[in-house]
Amino acid sequence: MQAVHRQGKWIGLCGELGAKGSVLPLLVGLGLDELSMSAPSIPAAKARMRNLIAVSAASCSTRQWPAVLRWKWNTCWRNSAYPTGRTAVTAECITLEVTGAAKEVLKGMTDNLLLAGRCRYPRKLEADLWRAEAVFSTGLGFSFAIPHSKSEHIEQSTISVARLQAPVRWGDDEAQFIIMLTLNKHAAGDQHMRIFSHLARRIMHEEFRNALVNAASADAIASLLQHELEL
Repeated sequence: MQAVHRQGKWIGLCGELGAKGSVLPLLVGLGLDELSMSAPSIPAAKARMRNLIAVSAASCSTRQWPAVLRWKWNTCWRNSAYPTGRTAVTAECITLEVTGAAKEVLKGMTDNLLLAGRCRYPRKLEADLWRAEAVFSTGLGFSFAIPHSKSEHIEQSTISVARLQAPVRWGDDEAQFIIMLTLNKHAAGDQHMRIFSHLARRIMHEEFRNALVNAASADAIASLLQHELEL
């Protein structure tokens, strides 16, 4: 790899090997300029790379070291990638000017949780949300919806937001402002239902709806929800 770079050449890897978590530390340590893979694999690969220490990967001196690094990386992912002190509402989980149908919107929101390091299996979390939606639509009227799930597939309980460019069909209604509640299944109590009930009551008030719809930025929406929910 170093010899190739000394010649001023670019070198990359094309194929699904780059998306395989078990070899990602080794590929990063090799110093590749680019990893190419299918589009559905990219969010998970990005999330995994967030938890890699490039210097450690590059310093591997024997063939055994990548296995050690993989073990350390997996342990880090399970035990410390989701510190309990992180707030449930953060601007990185709020997206504005979103386009697409309801399924595309919810997929984008769960993918964003993966990129934020709060969810390892976004498709499973998405399935949990749609199962709950099939039982009872979370459209509240006023173009608001609050999909929610208490799931084992969310590592850090999070309140996500998507403000859409145009309304989409949501059950028997339409929604343009989506507030998604994803709480860890093992969290104590009925917090997700208390948050859902509180938001549902507040959305009945035009002043609160207008504040969310007209907020200038993701940070402004995050601050408003943190204040309202006392998080």
